[in-house]
Amino acid sequence: MRSSLWRPLLVLVAVLVAAAAITACGGGDDSTSSSTGGTSSGTETSSSGNGLAEAKAAIAPFVGQPSPFPVTEALKEVPEGATIAFMDCGAPICAAMYAGLEPAAEVMGVTLERFKAGFAADTVSTAFDSVVAKQPDAVIITAIEPPLYASQLKELQAADIPIVTTGVTTAEEFGIESPQYGIKGVERLARLQADYVAAEFGEESNVAYFGIPELAITNVSEAVFEEELSRVCPSCEMHSTSIPATALGNKAPSMVVSDLQANPDSDVAVLIAGEIAIGLPAALKAAGIEVKTLSGAAIPQNLEQLKDGTETAALATDVAVLAWTMLDQAARELVGQKLTGLQAEGYGVNQFLTQEDITFDPANGWNGYPDFAERFAKLWGVEG
Repeated sequence: MRSSLWRPLLVLVAVLVAAAAITACGGGDDSTSSSTGGTSSGTETSSSGNGLAEAKAAIAPFVGQPSPFPVTEALKEVPEGATIAFMDCGAPICAAMYAGLEPAAEVMGVTLERFKAGFAADTVSTAFDSVVAKQPDAVIITAIEPPLYASQLKELQAADIPIVTTGVTTAEEFGIESPQYGIKGVERLARLQADYVAAEFGEESNVAYFGIPELAITNVSEAVFEEELSRVCPSCEMHSTSIPATALGNKAPSMVVSDLQANPDSDVAVLIAGEIAIGLPAALKAAGIEVKTLSGAAIPQNLEQLKDGTETAALATDVAVLAWTMLDQAARELVGQKLTGLQAEGYGVNQFLTQEDITFDPANGWNGYPDFAERFAKLWGVEG
């Protein structure tokens, strides 16, 4: 499979895998809160003892190589001819995810049916009414939260129709099992970022953490990051600042610069989503500011900046594997096969990338497993 197929999906992947669904919670104004390093959960660690050692051990599987492939057991039966409903949220990320799922469906021999749901309550409800009426074999949902279709979800679940989600923060609250990149996945990535700061940037790091208030899990991610950093690096310090979604692509770099100027002791900038870093290197250079950076959910622009050395590190996600994993999950639930391992946990493929890791064309995004299509075809017992 040509990696260029994934270019449109990767452009907005940070919205999906690092910050989950965009919801109405959170305001649009930027605000800053400060906190200092310390211990958490009553567990005291030394920056030169167990905490730092644990941080180094935690990131080791994600440095220099991708984390393990999430699906390892063969599919016992291919539900050939099944119809899979795809709920299109109306944003480019959902259109791109659909485009990514199409080749997977072709290889598996199933049919994708697209329903335009959008994000508005009335359009979501209408789309899910249509799905309930159609009674597909399974449903795949990207970035649309269950409160908008709670009654229809109950009907689908009562009919034993498998529901597969990604970027849905409240999935488990509504009885959806093994959501891909749900809350557990977001917490995992936040801990890894904190561990990376401690292990790679130093035991005296002073962190400026930049979140996006409109993203449903920003508060969760920030809290988990702060807790983990406090645990593994008591001598590290941290403060946080919000970057409104409306600032992405225009004012975000200047807002980051303003915060760093107001907090001149900061020497590390951690960004919940890669979009915040787009154009940031030039803004930092113009302001005469030098900081290490760590972006979440690296997109092609981040990879370009890593390649030229203007970003320090980024946590990347293999989006191709994510899309095919979702279809694989739908198939397994259809044939009554229990999910196992990382797939059951909702964990995808990730890797910390630095300049030396960008040995590929950044414009095509990052693939931890370029042979993913062949791997899945083999697991499904079909020809890719």
